[in-house]
Amino acid sequence: MKKITASPLRLSIILCALSIATRGDAAENWGGSVGLTSDYLVRGVSRSDHDPALQADLHVSTASGWLGGVFASSVRIVPGGSRDAEVGLFGGFAWNWNSQWRSKALLTHYRYPWNQSGSAYNYTELSFDAGFREWLSVSAMYSPDAPRFVPYYGLIGVTAKSAEVNMAAPAWHKLTLSAGAGYSHYAGPDPYGYGYWSVGCTYDLSPVTLSVAFVDSSAAATALFYDNAAQSRWFAALVWRF
Repeated sequence: MKKITASPLRLSIILCALSIATRGDAAENWGGSVGLTSDYLVRGVSRSDHDPALQADLHVSTASGWLGGVFASSVRIVPGGSRDAEVGLFGGFAWNWNSQWRSKALLTHYRYPWNQSGSAYNYTELSFDAGFREWLSVSAMYSPDAPRFVPYYGLIGVTAKSAEVNMAAPAWHKLTLSAGAGYSHYAGPDPYGYGYWSVGCTYDLSPVTLSVAFVDSSAAATALFYDNAAQSRWFAALVWRF
């Protein structure tokens, strides 16, 4: 069964859930993962206040291409604030164009049930991924209600768009090198866009993988996310898949 290469720019166990096989021989394919990350980074921004995060997911895919699941992560959205949990429900469809190209469309809803701001951080995201063989993937994301804090307005929901390009290549034995770059734009009063990138490697000791990466974002990211924006940071994750 083929998989769309996971993006090194969304550095969390959620990638395990979103890198589900497209089509296989079995009617249903159940799986999941549990892991620990040194930082929960999403497109160059930390959702754990640059602290470690515990994460898990459970997913299912069918032979016809339908897929769905749930994942959870510990988070700290507001720097210095109390810890919270991010819970995501996702569903979508994956298909093969041919023996080389694969695609996946997902609709994901994120909730933060114990956040002090209530439902203000909850949002929905639509994503599309296309992968060529096992080394190249291109992704596009759109959210109609992404949370953004704006002075004099407070926490509001705005439209957000992102695009990424990621590459992976076998290096030695079970070691794979990866690199990626992306750009995100948030609408609303005084709209902002920022770039982000990463380089790293993954060592596969199935069912356990160890990933290490260097992540950076442009200065414009601090205008949107302040201390949560990743500035020249190292990241590591240990993930067990089942």
